[in-house]
Amino acid sequence: MKKFVTAVILLSLILSLFPALVGAAEAPKLYLNGKQLASSEDPKIVGSSTLVPIRTVTEGLGYDVNWKSPNVTISNGDTIVVLTIGSKKAVVDDQEVSLDAPAMISNSVTLVPLRFIGEHFGLDVYWDAETRSVHMYSKLVDSPPQTGSGDTGTTNPGDGGDTPAAGNGSGSNSGSGTDAGTGNGTPPATTDVALLKSISYDGTGSIYLPYTGEMGSIKQEVLHNTERIVIDLPSMNFDPYFIPGFIPSSNGSKLGEILVDSHPTLKKIRYSYYSDKPSTVRVVLDLTAPTNYKVTNEDHVIRIDVLEQTGPAVDPPVTPPDTTPVTPPVTNPPTTGKVYKVVLDAGHGGKDPGALSVNGHKEKEYNLAITLKVKALLDKETKIKPYLTRSDDTFFELADRASIANKLPADLFISFHANMATSATVTGSETYYWRSDSLALAKVMHKHLVAGTGLKDRSVRTGNFHVIRETTMPAVLLEAGYLSNSGDSSVLFNSANQDKIAKEIVAGIKEYLKL
Repeated sequence: MKKFVTAVILLSLILSLFPALVGAAEAPKLYLNGKQLASSEDPKIVGSSTLVPIRTVTEGLGYDVNWKSPNVTISNGDTIVVLTIGSKKAVVDDQEVSLDAPAMISNSVTLVPLRFIGEHFGLDVYWDAETRSVHMYSKLVDSPPQTGSGDTGTTNPGDGGDTPAAGNGSGSNSGSGTDAGTGNGTPPATTDVALLKSISYDGTGSIYLPYTGEMGSIKQEVLHNTERIVIDLPSMNFDPYFIPGFIPSSNGSKLGEILVDSHPTLKKIRYSYYSDKPSTVRVVLDLTAPTNYKVTNEDHVIRIDVLEQTGPAVDPPVTPPDTTPVTPPVTNPPTTGKVYKVVLDAGHGGKDPGALSVNGHKEKEYNLAITLKVKALLDKETKIKPYLTRSDDTFFELADRASIANKLPADLFISFHANMATSATVTGSETYYWRSDSLALAKVMHKHLVAGTGLKDRSVRTGNFHVIRETTMPAVLLEAGYLSNSGDSSVLFNSANQDKIAKEIVAGIKEYLKL
């Protein structure tokens, strides 16, 4: 049975800081892989232990949680954990282990020690005292592939100027418009460098870069026209399990980006393997106006705070349209007789209602309704055969949903969901992918999802969800809107709107398959 990579020593060190929080009025905020977790119950400090809502964390990881008093069973397909309420003993793969504090129930929510989760479910944990936040990062057993046949049209970090030859180490480029290397250099075959584990944005202006090993002095530069901040991390390379991964590339380059929609001037975070003399990772912050910032490096976590704007925003110059005649691309028709298998996954179901809408609905209801409407439309297509993971209000394990698609085998996997946030003002549609071969599908489906819902475009994002991680074909998870927002909820539970969304979903599937 597979064993998860753990960081017990690091967890013990970090969690030793938590007793200082006892008596504090504000509960810590929880972030998983850069995304804040919403829960009906806040984390609690009990003695020297921090207890967190187990379902909130494990469902964010894509694990299954089943409760049968007085036991809680958690499974990820490889490891099975059984906790008993009130007991400091747990059973992990038929072996008894000890907990720092017993599992407990508070307001009908099961809470378990955070350190136990980290040790047995492969999470690295970082405590940010300034924002009172717990940042958790999952470490996969298998690294997601970094190459694929997906759309490579996404803007690369080197766009906008000539870049130095890969690996030449020429980093002086003030005012040149160049801000990133090509990423084509071969990473050094040495372990004498630090490894960047992840890059995440907390949604309020702070970027976190946890790493292992020892790196060189951080180099910083502000470039203009357009505005951007360039940060070089010498003696640094990407960890093999780096999250959130890279843009698909035929040449194996290490390039990636994170879109930002919640900051007045920060719009994009780009990163790349920049040079091998020394091995250097470059991070670029794309801005709409000059902006103050601060970089700190403490306890093997680099933190970049994007602060207030230093001057009035200036609209970028308008580029005149290109009037050069364009020759339409030649596309090959699909193979004669080919029928594409598309698995439609209605999230949650049965005993698992999913998110609860402020308008009184359950997420599982929307998920099934839109899935059935998409299936009805696909049934009319001669070159697409739809399959359902569930066709009624039935509960299916996450592993079973992925297994259905893998055993077909399916050509595409699409999971339907609705979102939830702690703030009622959060609105919009998001599309998640995990493996790099799913990025092209995510882009196409997200375009049509936003067109169907008419809600705010909250972009394509990476998400370590079980059903899109464990499936072997291009797979996406569609978060149509936020049920914590009354406007979004009204849209999603309107039959006419569902019809429009379903038509756009089908249009997206056909566009991706070139039908």
